Amino acid sequence: MRRIAAASLCALVVAASGCGLKGPLYLPEKTGEVVVRPAPGTAPPATPAEPPPESTATPVPSPPQAPPTGPGARG
Repeated sequence: MRRIAAASLCALVVAASGCGLKGPLYLPEKTGEVVVRPAPGTAPPATPAEPPPESTATPVPSPPQAPPTGPGARG
């Protein structure tokens, strides 16, 4: 019985929250012009950036590592 009550309460909260938009609902006038605005809190779409230029530099080799020494060294 408690599960049904909890599920009903959750469904009521979700239904009451709606979509989160505030203000009156209205139909825009038919002017033929379409204006698209992003939703509040969203970022505009990112423009594709140019790929970085190809590098002509040669990679630097890493220095050689010394062999391990001491009582735990295998050899």
